[in-house]
Amino acid sequence: MIPASKSDFIGLEGFAHLASGGQPPLLKAHQEAFEAFARDKSMGMGGYDNHWAVVQRVREQLAAMVKLKVENIALQGNTSEGIAKVISSIDWQEGDNVVTPALDYASGRFTLSNLARRGVELRLPQAKDWFIDLDDVIAACDERTRLVYLSHVNAHTGQKIDLDRISGGLKDRGIPLLLDASHSLGVLPVDARKCDFLVSCTYKFLMSPHMGVFAWNKERHPDFEPLGVGRFSAFDTEDPGSYKLRPDARRVELGNVSHISAYLMEKSLSYICRHPETVVERHVMDLSTRLREGVERLGLPLLTPKDERDRGPNVSIGVGAPRAMVDLAGKENIILWGEANRLRASMHLFVTQDDVDRFLDWLPEGIRQTADQHETPLWE
Repeated sequence: MIPASKSDFIGLEGFAHLASGGQPPLLKAHQEAFEAFARDKSMGMGGYDNHWAVVQRVREQLAAMVKLKVENIALQGNTSEGIAKVISSIDWQEGDNVVTPALDYASGRFTLSNLARRGVELRLPQAKDWFIDLDDVIAACDERTRLVYLSHVNAHTGQKIDLDRISGGLKDRGIPLLLDASHSLGVLPVDARKCDFLVSCTYKFLMSPHMGVFAWNKERHPDFEPLGVGRFSAFDTEDPGSYKLRPDARRVELGNVSHISAYLMEKSLSYICRHPETVVERHVMDLSTRLREGVERLGLPLLTPKDERDRGPNVSIGVGAPRAMVDLAGKENIILWGEANRLRASMHLFVTQDDVDRFLDWLPEGIRQTADQHETPLWE
């Protein structure tokens, strides 16, 4: 049933929660999951085996969501770890370059900029009126481009990229695409077959604790050997001084993944996947359209594209004091996210039309009360 019942969540009743792009509420079922983890944690080796069985079921759930085989899925501590694993697998040479939009998320930009010490150029195509033109991204690539990092949905503006367009444009030239699905996975269809690598955090639209998803499209990118090796990413050989890497994506899992997070994530993914992804997508997009049109009628500056094909679950509004507005809205039980001179409202399967209208009714007052405030524009 969409929208999902707020009574299924901890502390959600009575609230208009529009902050899933930051972090959403947890399910009441997560309390049961913690109890199950605690019981298994007390059972020694048998409980430890149960932990890994849960981890495997989570991998299977994620594989179905991103349309890859389960062996192509691994779990990480966070998204940045997955990005670093991909970068570590490339034999960088002085004069190489990497490409990511200047407006893209810091997880990718910072890691790529660190390659300057190896003589690798970071190319940063600029957005135009807050819109990332994929023609500019493709044009920034040449025969020395070794990687492109892109967010499926931009964290700052809410723009959704045309994955078919960028996938085809890079594949034809043999340039790997690292896709960050942190602001789409869980509410929009995500097809990891159209990129070489996919990363995502789990604490946003996947409604889970803080962890990371890593997907390796081995069919599109067969050669992948990350620099780090650990107990669980490889096998022993007859020579104690050597090892054999796992043949699948688990070669990035150097040690134990967060078992307790996996127990909770299994509940989240089961809950999300009760609903056909197209139904969730339609619900989210109808709400984002309702919100964007309402903000437009108020005459406020919008960072989020108008065309539904170019946006996802987030609507971003240009404001001078976003954190002050978040705090004011919170006093009215409206939960938002805001920084870097924009206020962001995010749609999810538990958000209702009444939640959107409640925010729109409050918004002019929030603008009025913060009109003389201006915060330092920092990235989240």
